[in-house]
Amino acid sequence: MKKLFSIILISVALLQISLTSAFATASVSFEMQNADMKPNRLFSVALSANSGNRLSAATFEFTYDSDYIEFRKVKAVNNGSKIQVNKKSGKVKVVFLNSEGQNISGGSDVLTLDFKTIKEGTAYIDYTVNQCVDSDVNFMDVGSCTASCIRIYKNASGTVSGGSSSSSNKNSTQATGKGGKSKHPTEPTTVNASDDEYIDYNPIKDKQIKFFLAGMGITAGCLAILAVAYAIGKKSAQKKAEKEKNHNDNTLENKTSDD
Repeated sequence: MKKLFSIILISVALLQISLTSAFATASVSFEMQNADMKPNRLFSVALSANSGNRLSAATFEFTYDSDYIEFRKVKAVNNGSKIQVNKKSGKVKVVFLNSEGQNISGGSDVLTLDFKTIKEGTAYIDYTVNQCVDSDVNFMDVGSCTASCIRIYKNASGTVSGGSSSSSNKNSTQATGKGGKSKHPTEPTTVNASDDEYIDYNPIKDKQIKFFLAGMGITAGCLAILAVAYAIGKKSAQKKAEKEKNHNDNTLENKTSDD
């Protein structure tokens, strides 16, 4: 019984830690730059983040109109950050990791994405954000997310605006979504792509993320052990009760025979 009680205490403690992380209240917002570009031009737009907490991990899924722009590459702005990228036509998935946590207080560029314009028209770079974790290994709520508007025409100025790199925004067509999904005027929200459309990621080597995932695994393991221990204890109690019943029955039978 003492061992069973210890297992219960450990399981409850680990479950509390996991629940505290899962229901953290820190929030983060994201904004992406706009661009006015001529056809057949290379350009870069930045994705910035803003929060009082440091950003250690996040998963981004970008979607864009491949008829108007062509994706070239994506890189992390901070030298201490690492990214893992999976791409296919019209979609790019990026896992961002920073073991120390990038300071994004007041707004800071997190990623830059390079594209090439193809033909005249208006294209949007939309995105979803999931699994945001701060430097204390707590989940962060995702607030506002602003999409990128790319206007492509012959006499374009070739300028990039918006985001943390510029205080002015020349494109009036920009709209802001909430809850981890950016939004623009032509579509209500970004359509989520299923994970099975992408190849498996390389193993994540970030120590803090591995520690968090290990904690979740330990909690699940302890709960499983608790269930097994409960089942064994219940079975043992049933056997003991059955043994006592048989003993009492034999005693009563012997007493009746003596009488």
